[in-house]
Amino acid sequence: MAEGGDAEDEIQFLRTDDEVVLQCVACIQKENRKFCLSAEGLGNRLCYLEPTSEAKYVPPDLCICSFVLEQSLSVRALQEMLAKTGQNNDAAQGGGHRTLLYGHAILLRHSFSGMYLTCLKTSRSMTDKLSFDVGLQEDSTGEPCWWTIHPASKQRSEGEKVRIGDDLILVSVSSERYLHLSISNGSIHVDASFMQTLWNVHPTCSGSNVEEGYLLGGHVMRLFHGHDEVLTIPGSDQSEEEQR
Repeated sequence: MAEGGDAEDEIQFLRTDDEVVLQCVACIQKENRKFCLSAEGLGNRLCYLEPTSEAKYVPPDLCICSFVLEQSLSVRALQEMLAKTGQNNDAAQGGGHRTLLYGHAILLRHSFSGMYLTCLKTSRSMTDKLSFDVGLQEDSTGEPCWWTIHPASKQRSEGEKVRIGDDLILVSVSSERYLHLSISNGSIHVDASFMQTLWNVHPTCSGSNVEEGYLLGGHVMRLFHGHDEVLTIPGSDQSEEEQR
């Protein structure tokens, strides 16, 4: 019974190998609207925001919003790993499905492109000269693709397990700026800024044997056939040889 209870408790927490979407809320024209962090990665490396408030009428493209929580390390362990030249990041993962802890650094891999969420050195902001673009890079080399995870609520503290449904804050290790939803001149985009945005992480698929996966609540699920084969029904014009 104790083992069953422990397993049931574990599904409340985010773990490495979970596939997730990062959702935030912005007040636009006095209306709260939901967005998911998204990217294409093919041709356009910059991240953007996929609206999900109108999911009932316009289903969001969640396949470009999914990220895998590939690694989780303490900041000290990350710095030690990065200090070793030629060190492969995969060697520090330690295997298994590690529970995410507040204060740790995480590595997010974009499911669709296989590239990593990164704080870029460029900036397209017309209002905040100190912000940086957020996009994707092909490998996980260096600090730019690492983000520390922090609680947005005083009910959570550094070192605690990250629960599913918690509002949290992501900070770029390289720039020390927050992952931020920015609104300027009527346009909405994501950047790395000194201004905070609260993100809610929703699992869509679990890498754990304990869990069976989740769906983003309130959203429409679209099903696509995995092959290009066409189902045909024999008709009267079919030859006798084909019918046999």
